[in-house]
Amino acid sequence: MTSSQAGKILKDYGSWTSKITTEVFGQANCKDISELQVFGETVFWIEQSSKTGKRELYSLAPLDKEKKRWAPEQSVQNSVHEYGGGSFMPMSDNAVVFTTNDGLFLQKSGNDAPFQLAESEGRKMRFADFSIHGNFIFCVNEDHSKNDHDPENKIVSINIETRKINIISDQTDFCSCPRISPDGKKLVWMQWNHNNMPWDATMICIGNVLEDGTVTDVRKLKDGTVSGVNYHNPAWSSNGDLFLIHDQTNWWNIYEVDIQTGEETNVYPVERDIGYPLWQFGLRTFAVNDKALIMNVDGQLYVRENSVVRRVETPGFSTSVLISLTNGGHCYYVAQGPKRASTLMRIDTNKQNHPIEIIRESVDSATLDKFDISEGQNVEFQSDGVTVSGWFYPPKNSEYSAPDGALPPVLILGHGGPTGRADNFLDLRKQFYTSRGFAVFAVNYRGSTGFGTKFRNMLKKNWGVVDRNDVINAAKALIEKKMVDPSKVIITGSSAGGYLVLAALTNSDIFKSAVSIYGIAELTDLAEESHKFEKGYNNDLIGKYPEEIEIFKERSPINHLDKLNTPCLFMHGTADTVVPMEQSVQMHQKLKEKGLPTGLILFEGEGHGFRGPEAAKKSVEAAYYFICKTLGIEPSIQVDLTIDNLPTSAL
Repeated sequence: MTSSQAGKILKDYGSWTSKITTEVFGQANCKDISELQVFGETVFWIEQSSKTGKRELYSLAPLDKEKKRWAPEQSVQNSVHEYGGGSFMPMSDNAVVFTTNDGLFLQKSGNDAPFQLAESEGRKMRFADFSIHGNFIFCVNEDHSKNDHDPENKIVSINIETRKINIISDQTDFCSCPRISPDGKKLVWMQWNHNNMPWDATMICIGNVLEDGTVTDVRKLKDGTVSGVNYHNPAWSSNGDLFLIHDQTNWWNIYEVDIQTGEETNVYPVERDIGYPLWQFGLRTFAVNDKALIMNVDGQLYVRENSVVRRVETPGFSTSVLISLTNGGHCYYVAQGPKRASTLMRIDTNKQNHPIEIIRESVDSATLDKFDISEGQNVEFQSDGVTVSGWFYPPKNSEYSAPDGALPPVLILGHGGPTGRADNFLDLRKQFYTSRGFAVFAVNYRGSTGFGTKFRNMLKKNWGVVDRNDVINAAKALIEKKMVDPSKVIITGSSAGGYLVLAALTNSDIFKSAVSIYGIAELTDLAEESHKFEKGYNNDLIGKYPEEIEIFKERSPINHLDKLNTPCLFMHGTADTVVPMEQSVQMHQKLKEKGLPTGLILFEGEGHGFRGPEAAKKSVEAAYYFICKTLGIEPSIQVDLTIDNLPTSAL
């Protein structure tokens, strides 16, 4: 180690010491802000505790200085579709309905104990996505009592006084977004069938609500089952107009719909995606009252008033979701930016300049400003004749520099889903690497959202092929541009991103180290054992099962280990219900037998996503340590990790 002329410490890329440690993760106000609702002018939200992993429910009234905690002993969450979301809904500014793994509850004030409206019966009865009017709760009910692997999904109403559950719709495989009109007379919802996902061909239904909570005269208001159009996120304005999102023009745009005729008007025609894939309930990219509509257009906020659309300047932030708009004109939403973590914000739409106020930061901006934050740069490249892009984060540490002429190691990062996207907002896990001298390239491979329906659908029948080619070509492009060290190219990803890791490793030797986090290795097992929500997803992405089983076998990385020559670390939760833990166990064993450097970490009790603080900490540290040890980089931290077949020279 020497000092450079600029006064910085001269040290190889990847070995730098950083202030961004995993302890910083636990020192945040919370891990993230994940759900948001409003009643009157009071805002309610869920934040995940950095210390316990619990999902805590809070509210803040306009005149209050301190937020109120609801159900302090509970973790407010659900596992409908296994991914949850839509876990609560306020009945008033001083009463809230919420769900936990134990059932459905109502709490009438922050000081009263919650009382149970419905039991989970051992997590067999699950509830999500609530809409409330009068004495009735309208929601999604997922019933596992008859068949845990093929539960019944329904729209139901629940009488708060009698606790009686009434079925409104149970004729399709899936349903979502039950929304009661402001006058309580109409209920609208979204539904779809296998092999569609909620971002594929869907329907919007509407019916008349009676005084007993039943719904009659149900009809399809919009039907995309033949045309392939995706309809989602129906929402009422405060004066009873209906809005929704669809992608008939190739882009998710917002439309106002006449509930009698079905005729529609595009409120803001734009070649940008306003919608998001509904992996979880409760995700909203627009909100409307009787005066204004606020929407997220490609990460930026726009307000439509009197048919005029204007951008709302939100300096430092690049994404805005969970949008809610009060009748008083206050917009609440959750935003993130290149240097800002998940933040609950408020905009006053009544004032000309739309002033913005920060309500809650998951990580204090003053804390983040002390760190060296690498900002993403959009980099495009060609892959099979298609323009693909990603966010490139160069190394950044004000105390270090690398030797002249040296190029940094790079992590090629594949997002999950695979119907998802990489956004340019702060992720401390990425910064953990960039501050230690790594570059990170988060690739929006074909199939990603935010680039129109045609781009999203390029993955259909091609999962494990076009996305694999894209990450391989991403690595080649960075090497050709002389942005990274070709001998230190790493690939990592979780879930579908973990499958992408293994698919790439069995088709290219360009990657020199890898980390698969609850990744898929055997597609036939996934097709046979997958939970209901994604059961048809595989048929759409790969082929019809079991008729086309040979395609599943061909694209299963575990069947091509003769082509895998890259060290790889595997991490998995023992309670994962989406990807069986055994897949990582088998891959680790086979690589170990082959003589490749490999490792395996199983996190007890963790599911599909590491939520506990210990798992969040160790998964990041172990991945960094494994990568360094297998690439000959001196790690700046030490980790207790068993690496099988590691050469003696690397110990």
